Amino acid sequence: MLKPIFIVLVALAAVACVPNGAAELEVLAELGNKKLYIEDISDHLPKPGQMDEADSISLVNRLVRQWAENELLVEAAEFNLTTELEDFEGLVKQYRNDLLKHAYIDGYVRQHLDTTISQQQIQDYYDQNLSNFELKESIVQAYYAAAPLKAQKTQEAKRWFLSDRYQEKYLDWAEVFVTKQSNYGDSAWVPMMDFLQEIPLESTNPYNYLNRRKRFTCEDTALVYFVQVNALLIKDSYSPLPYVEERIKKVLLNKRRLTLIEQIEEKIIEHAIEEGTLIIH
Repeated sequence: MLKPIFIVLVALAAVACVPNGAAELEVLAELGNKKLYIEDISDHLPKPGQMDEADSISLVNRLVRQWAENELLVEAAEFNLTTELEDFEGLVKQYRNDLLKHAYIDGYVRQHLDTTISQQQIQDYYDQNLSNFELKESIVQAYYAAAPLKAQKTQEAKRWFLSDRYQEKYLDWAEVFVTKQSNYGDSAWVPMMDFLQEIPLESTNPYNYLNRRKRFTCEDTALVYFVQVNALLIKDSYSPLPYVEERIKKVLLNKRRLTLIEQIEEKIIEHAIEEGTLIIH
C-alpha cells in the first residue's frame, strides 16, 4: 500500500516580494523531510521585470508541482518495487561506472591519439584490402556547366565545346554566360545516379551514353548543359583510391583508437599489480 505523503506549499505570492538574501532560504514546498527552496529553481525563474506577478506565481507553482510529482513518483516506486529495487540500484551503479570509464578512456584517447596519416599508409591499406573496396554502384568523374538557352551565341558555344580546336573560345564564352555548374571539381568521383539527377539527360542506357561520349550537351526548358566526362567505373569494379580515401582514414584512426584502449586497459592492470593494490590469486 502506498504510504501517505504530504506537501506543504508556501504562499507563492510572497515569492516576488522576498529580498534576494532571504529568498535563497525561502521554502516553497515540503515532502516529508525534503524541502524545495527558491534557490533550487532560481535558474528557471525570469529576471526582475521580465514577467508580471501573476505569471511569475504561475511559473513557480508549475515548477513546484513538477518537483513534487517527481519526488512522489520516486517514493512510490521505492515503496512498491522493493523486490526490483536491488536490480535497479545495480543497473544505476553499472551505468555510473560505464559513464566514468567512457569519460576517462575518451579523454585518454583524445590526448594520445596520433591523427596524422600519411598517403603511403593509406595506399598500403588500400593495396592490402582491395577486395573490400568493390563498388556498390557505378561512379563517374565528370563536370557540367549550364547557361541560359537564350544566351548569345549558344549554338556556336555548343560547337566550340565539342571541338578540341575551339576549347579556348568556349571557355571565354562560358566565363560570361554560365549561370550554373557542378559543385565538385572535374577530378572528383561521384555516384553516377547522383550526377545524372543534376543534368537533363534522356537516355535508356545512361552508362553506355556516358561511356561513349567524353563531351556532350543536353537541355531542359531553360538551360543548355555542357557536360565533360573524364572517367566512368561500373558497379562491382574496384573503387579508385581517391573515392575511398576518407573512408580508409577513418578505419585507420579507429584501429589506432582501439589499440590505445587496449593499452590503457593493460597498463591500468599492470600498475595496480605493481602498486600492490590488485592481488590476483
